[in-house]
Amino acid sequence: MPFFDLPPWMISLLLAPFGLVLGSFGNVLIHRLPQEDPADRNVITRASHCPGCKAQIKPWHNVPLFGWLWLRGRCAACGWRIPARYPLVELLTGLLFAASPWVLPFGTLIWFKGLLCGFALIVLFFTDFTEMMLPDVLQIPLMGIGLLLTLPQLLWPEALVKVWTGPVDILQALAFHNGLQPAPAYHGFEPTVTWLNSLLGLAVGYGVPALMNLLYKAIRKTDGLGMGDFKMLAWLGAFWGWAPMLGILFLGAGLGAAVGVPLMLMRRSGGQTMLPFGCFLALATPIVVFFGRALWLGYLGWLG
Repeated sequence: MPFFDLPPWMISLLLAPFGLVLGSFGNVLIHRLPQEDPADRNVITRASHCPGCKAQIKPWHNVPLFGWLWLRGRCAACGWRIPARYPLVELLTGLLFAASPWVLPFGTLIWFKGLLCGFALIVLFFTDFTEMMLPDVLQIPLMGIGLLLTLPQLLWPEALVKVWTGPVDILQALAFHNGLQPAPAYHGFEPTVTWLNSLLGLAVGYGVPALMNLLYKAIRKTDGLGMGDFKMLAWLGAFWGWAPMLGILFLGAGLGAAVGVPLMLMRRSGGQTMLPFGCFLALATPIVVFFGRALWLGYLGWLG
């Protein structure tokens, strides 16, 4: 029997509240980490407070989703308008947790890795969108975590876990396989991310965009990418390997160009329009991770 003897829909119902609570914490990270004052960046001991009047938020006003709806999007003390980003982040994180057992085998390393990556991408997307910043305090630990996640499969390569796939169907998945095992079949879909592949992904993820930026700067006399973008690609390379990282880079660049070129033409800004490139990398990541190989094979087939 599975170690967690519940069907996927019930696991989703149990996971969703945890996702909503973590999404609430994600809002704290998004708001506080870009602050300049170290005291304002404290996300551990400092209580939640209104950014407008600094009044401490009451626990019942801090309930994910429902607190924002109850207050009608305004601070109870001063009436400061709470951005719609707050419930949106909570909702997205709740949906991420609820959908996870339908996409990856629950309780495995790749399930945990997918959740961690998804949550990090949500936080970094909104941090870059609102503040044009990708905090080191998040990204540098993710580089190390990406490397560490390659170790369990070396120690327990054949460990299995049983997972419910329906009312009466139970399938086995590799517990520590560091590669995709998509639902409902739970067999290897992507190659394993080994420690060498992860290390190469980290190095290439930082080095290639840094080199591209040097070339851009030599031509345009200004930076094309920020240091935070290098670090984001580095930890994505550590998580998923060097080849998916390059796919994320080029797809992200394509999405950025699709938005930036029309803006440049409309504003006639001479190509100096600043865009939060981390947002485009975050959008490109799930596409490449889940469909990158199929897209690449389709492209090669189109070339003949």
